[in-house]
Amino acid sequence: MFALIIPSNPLIEQTSAEDVTVCCDSVEADLYLLGSESGSILSPFEDLLAETPTSALFESAQTSPEQIQKWVLSPAWAGVIPESTWSLELYYDVSDAGGAQLNLSAIVTIGGSTFTGYLNGDDGQGQGIFVTAGPGTITIDIPVESVTVSGTSEVSLTLNARNIFFSVPNSDASVEFFWGSEAEDSKVSANLPLLDLSLEEPVVEGDLVYFGLRIDSPFGMEALVFSDSITMSVNGILLDGDPTEVSDGDAILVIWTWDGASGGVETVDVSMEYVLQPGVKLTGLTMFEIETFDSNGGSGGYYPLNEPLRTSGRGSPLSITMNLELESEDNGIQLSRSTTLEIGGEMAFWMRWGMDHMGDESIPLSPVLKNFQAGAVSDDERGSRVIESLEVNQFEGYMGSYYITYFQLGLGIESEELLGDLSDSDTFAITLDLMGEDRVTNAPLTIRIDSLTPIQSGVDYTLVRSFIKSQPSPLWSGYDISISGSTSLMTSFSTVELDTSDVLELDYLRFPWGEMVKIRGNGLTQSDEFSITTKPTSSPLASPLSLSIIVVMILGGGLWLSFTMVRQKNRYPLLIETILIPIVFLMLFFAYPPLFVLLSSSGVAFAWLITAIASPKLTGIAYETPTRTPNIVTSFPTINCPQCGVANPVTSNERPIRLECNGCERIIKIVA
Repeated sequence: MFALIIPSNPLIEQTSAEDVTVCCDSVEADLYLLGSESGSILSPFEDLLAETPTSALFESAQTSPEQIQKWVLSPAWAGVIPESTWSLELYYDVSDAGGAQLNLSAIVTIGGSTFTGYLNGDDGQGQGIFVTAGPGTITIDIPVESVTVSGTSEVSLTLNARNIFFSVPNSDASVEFFWGSEAEDSKVSANLPLLDLSLEEPVVEGDLVYFGLRIDSPFGMEALVFSDSITMSVNGILLDGDPTEVSDGDAILVIWTWDGASGGVETVDVSMEYVLQPGVKLTGLTMFEIETFDSNGGSGGYYPLNEPLRTSGRGSPLSITMNLELESEDNGIQLSRSTTLEIGGEMAFWMRWGMDHMGDESIPLSPVLKNFQAGAVSDDERGSRVIESLEVNQFEGYMGSYYITYFQLGLGIESEELLGDLSDSDTFAITLDLMGEDRVTNAPLTIRIDSLTPIQSGVDYTLVRSFIKSQPSPLWSGYDISISGSTSLMTSFSTVELDTSDVLELDYLRFPWGEMVKIRGNGLTQSDEFSITTKPTSSPLASPLSLSIIVVMILGGGLWLSFTMVRQKNRYPLLIETILIPIVFLMLFFAYPPLFVLLSSSGVAFAWLITAIASPKLTGIAYETPTRTPNIVTSFPTINCPQCGVANPVTSNERPIRLECNGCERIIKIVA
């Protein structure tokens, strides 16, 4: 089976070994009780537990049997269920009563056989057990005999309330049973076949050997996505690197590359470990005889003929860099946006494989890849394990009209939330960069989207909002985003606002020659929500250059007028208030809203004028200013001012003479 998914290659040889099933006849595991829109199910994967539980409420005494809920494991996995005791653990909460007498039964159905357990363990002859008020858990043991189950058999668990009575009840007495949440993870511990694990026949390509683990189960992709870990070792050494995952019908193939062969014929020990859930570790071991040989060059690793999976549940790394430039044009303003997505891991491998199979009608492809047109790509380029320049050109050209579907269905990204509505752009282009690696491998690549979009001045505009589509099995392990924005002399973002989310960091600065914006977010996940909005404008009151000039004029004019008004007054209060000048310029520098900056600068200038008006006049020698300090010559006679008493020198014998008082500036007339 494994050999069927390897393309024809003269360097590839199959070993003489056969596929080996290494696990498992039956598995002791917890089956969680889950509630879903399609019905209540049993599942071994705790990742499927919800944040809020499903419940059944009884608000009065129950005197006749009533079904609480039925959970089904569908489809079942063929095999033999051994004789064992299944144990149901169920969460409950008794309210507004001193306690409750619970008489419950649990029925396990396997095909045509049924097995029943009772809460008190007395074969249904007793009255159950008494539980006190408040939350707690109850346990019901169900003895199960050995049964053969087929893939079409039903395996189910039915919980029944035979009777319920309350002790010292209030009018609102009730008991509620919970399941399906992380906090109330009610479950049944069971022993039954759940999946088969097989070590596939190794495939040799030169000095490389590909070892595969086949996972057959009724859970499909869930068996890969929600398992705790899947590892493989050769000769006791753990294989590192990201394996390749391929779907093969309902089964999943996980393939590792081994480059540690010694050459020639050798026997290797191959072991696998599959952790179904915490505490449930499934292992298997076998031996293969292989023969490796020298080869010239490498193919970049395992190359599947079938379309690889985009994710194994771990997700791929994603890094986004965005550069924005806001400029003025004849009829308004325009935003130049260059967005680069650097993609690695499984997603990069899937994209490269898809480009190498554009227009391939010989194998089944997912809709997102099947819709790519072959264009000028011939059969020689297709499936060559190398991405030719012709395939790159075809990808870039077709993405001009197909990018929305490719981003949404292929990459799990809402393009409009990340890139804006490109249909409103005057021009846009999509460029692919293989980053120096043209082979089909999981080496990273980048997609750059450049656009030029006219924007209406003074209207709210969303730059970016959360764009990752939420999915049960994440396509992305996490992502980093870095946004850099700048404006011209006469354009402004006016304001850059983040919503209440704290997952992003923002730096927004304003200089006379333009504004600068830096937005960063690291380690974001698909559950992180954010929105970045702005209000681009070319208004002179908001543009960096004109706003800076206006602020300087307001502050300079207010300062000049205020100091003019206090020439004959005490200047110290006004000098102290000049400390407001750097505060206003800091508001300008840290890109406070333009209207706020203008109002603040005008308010400071107005405060100066009020201070100048209210400043007291200088009185007495103690308040004389340095420019008006009298130069008293002791050889001249003096005359005291009748108004303020300041002594004024009389430097002339001419009579009559008028002197200005050095203290109060009044005119003193001397006639003799």
